[in-house]
Amino acid sequence: MSIENLRNIVIAGGQGTGKTSLVELILYKVKVTGRRGRVEEGTTLSDYDEIEKRRRFSINPSLFHFSWKNHKINLLDMPGFSDFVDKIRFALRGVEAAIVVTSPSEGITSETRRVFQYLTEEKMPFLIFINKIEEGKINFPQFLQEIEKEAEIVCLPLQFPLTSEGNFSKIVNLWKLDDEDAKIPSEFQDEIREFRKKLLEVVAETDDSLIEKYLETEKLSKEELEKGLKDGTHQGNFVPVMCGSVLKDIGIEPLLDAMVNILPSPLIRDSVKGSCPGKEGEVERKISMNEPLSAFIFQTLTEEHLGEINFFKVYSGKLSSGSTVYNSTQKEEEKIGQVYLVQGREREEVSQVIAGDIGALTKLKNTYVQDTICDPQSPITFPPVPLLEPTTSIALKPVSRKDEQKMSLVLARLVKEDPFLRVEVDKESKQTILSGMGEVHLEITIERLKNKFNLQVEKEVPRIPYRETITTTSEAQGKYKRQTGGHGQYGDVWLRVKPLPRGEGFKFVDAIKGGVVPSRYIPAVEKGVKEALKKGVLASYPLIDIEVTLFDGSHHPVDSSDIAFQIAGSMGVKKAVEQANPILLEPIAELEVEVPNEFLGEINGDLNSRRGKIIGVESYKGREKIKAHVPLSELHNYSASLRSLTQGRGIFRRRISHYERVPEEVAQKIINQATSSNKQ
Repeated sequence: MSIENLRNIVIAGGQGTGKTSLVELILYKVKVTGRRGRVEEGTTLSDYDEIEKRRRFSINPSLFHFSWKNHKINLLDMPGFSDFVDKIRFALRGVEAAIVVTSPSEGITSETRRVFQYLTEEKMPFLIFINKIEEGKINFPQFLQEIEKEAEIVCLPLQFPLTSEGNFSKIVNLWKLDDEDAKIPSEFQDEIREFRKKLLEVVAETDDSLIEKYLETEKLSKEELEKGLKDGTHQGNFVPVMCGSVLKDIGIEPLLDAMVNILPSPLIRDSVKGSCPGKEGEVERKISMNEPLSAFIFQTLTEEHLGEINFFKVYSGKLSSGSTVYNSTQKEEEKIGQVYLVQGREREEVSQVIAGDIGALTKLKNTYVQDTICDPQSPITFPPVPLLEPTTSIALKPVSRKDEQKMSLVLARLVKEDPFLRVEVDKESKQTILSGMGEVHLEITIERLKNKFNLQVEKEVPRIPYRETITTTSEAQGKYKRQTGGHGQYGDVWLRVKPLPRGEGFKFVDAIKGGVVPSRYIPAVEKGVKEALKKGVLASYPLIDIEVTLFDGSHHPVDSSDIAFQIAGSMGVKKAVEQANPILLEPIAELEVEVPNEFLGEINGDLNSRRGKIIGVESYKGREKIKAHVPLSELHNYSASLRSLTQGRGIFRRRISHYERVPEEVAQKIINQATSSNKQ
């Protein structure tokens, strides 16, 4: 198979639009499978994971390949659920085109908007397939306008569905210029004539010679029309729109034809660029089998009894079974065992995968998603996909204490497989914090711990990292004196504490004059101060934004020591802090919420109930983007609440911004809880 005859395509869009059902129908029509799988029955080739079958939606991309009219097509069926739709950003590294599936009943969802956004950012050619036209509720011109407005694209419909009084009758192919006119009801003829005219005009604008011919004859040949469609799509001048019904098996073969006739081959990229240690600037590889090997791992999955399976895209050269490659990301060599082509959960052994094609590898030692593998003699590293900040966190602990190490190892493995997961151990609470893109994302991860790794865990609410600080200046003495047999212990310091502006952290000032505290003991004083500041006087949270000045003290020529001055520093700073009106601080998240405008009032009310402060609201194409500062403690389970309030049409991002004073009534509750917990 030549590179020119390869097509790598993602099928993307929001949940419920029929992506997986479309893939199943395609696989049936091209005879990859003998029967159509159904999502509701859990029989699809795409959603083969037991959790996917039970929940009836895709969690991970599924890869398939088939032949159509002397072309090889690789299809990636992408998840559409809000917690997983961002996985398309990794899949786009392995493809050159996309098909965005929409439906009139679902509308342009927040997930579909994100897909449009990512495709536009990557300048990736794509076409839109409007599914479920049999429902008969579609106002086709109006729906096209909605798509154009939401995606900021020029839609170029290649087909027009005939729907009268809520009943769908047929699809008119707009590029067949005259041969269907007699079959079109008179009520649609004027509208279809206008759509055909727009199609010809937009396509003609892709080439000067086509413009000249169209202006002279108002006609284009089939070959000219096809070339103009192809060029305009590749250049991003417009997005072709097709329609059909997966349920009724309508419009699928024209869609397959469009995959090979309109969407691009891997050669559209010409070359890819990366970096190489020791070389300045970018390193380039042409999309060619004659170049040294370079490939990118765009997906890692864990399968039972098999371990990790890595989906890769070869950009240059070829990847052969039994070869040795260099993982330039991890800076290690990898021995390749068997190379596979993939059909869902099934794998087919092949001797090699060539430039432009997609395959899979198993049983690699240290290669995961985002890694580059290449020729050891011609290293190159491709840049990683920038990661989004997790939106939701939960604390985990194993049911059995003997499983603590196992939990750490398994979570580390899952994080390498899923870049949207993050695991860290909180230094203060000692909790293991798992973070992800939503409650469902975390629930499914916990299910996998149980089902795939036989690991039972308990969920806890993550402890909020409160802080303490002071509001006034004070001074106190810290004196440590102990006399036992022989040498005693003596350390005496005077410390001044002063509040610093928020975010300044900690500052230690040595203001000793005349050597009343010898310079050799001053580091010990600072060490004692730092240790004492790890536990505040209100609720044992660390103290921040404080300046401590050592300005006086005394020493004993025999009994003074580092440990004595360390203890004295600790005693002195605790006394000074108690006298400096200490307060409790809480972490504030900067929240960005995007919702349809009809939900603005409810979302603002909900944020106010969470002690949030609205910073600003931007209106944009029927949606509202709300920026707010909200205490982190008030955002537990926020993704579930937002989904409920907006019927699944809201999205949000968050990041920790700064610390603010906790209101007195809230602070007292936190202090009481901490006091009670410390007593236990």
